[in-house]
Amino acid sequence: MRLKRTSGPASSEEDEINSHARRTPSMKVIWRRHLIICLFLGLLAIPIYWLDQVTLRPSGGNWISLDFRGLIIWTYIILLAIHVTLSSIGVLLFPGSGALRIQLGSMVLSVILLVTGFVIYGKLVRLQLMHAYEIRMRTDKRSDYRNLLC
Repeated sequence: MRLKRTSGPASSEEDEINSHARRTPSMKVIWRRHLIICLFLGLLAIPIYWLDQVTLRPSGGNWISLDFRGLIIWTYIILLAIHVTLSSIGVLLFPGSGALRIQLGSMVLSVILLVTGFVIYGKLVRLQLMHAYEIRMRTDKRSDYRNLLC
């Protein structure tokens, strides 16, 4: 025989918990979807590797042969590493948002972070080269003055 609760604070709390559980999928389901999407993106690296090898093979004239192989695949691997990290954090922080929404949002943020990283890296290399050039010019001037004095 089953007893039925009709009122009381325990039943309203239980109803609230049950309604929340029905609205949000379980964490296992979200992590499973997240893992499937990440594995798909990881397997997508195989055709991207072949595309990289075919489209960026060495070419050029008789004077200089340019080899850009690896440019596409390494960019994709870095983007994938940023994306997996951000989407995993997103799944932990926002489990009710849905796996696809988290994946799309983290992909956009990953692209923004990747481009920002490339720009900052380029500026740092340029500053380093300018600093090295400035030091070289200072030492060249000093050696010229020393030669004049001796």
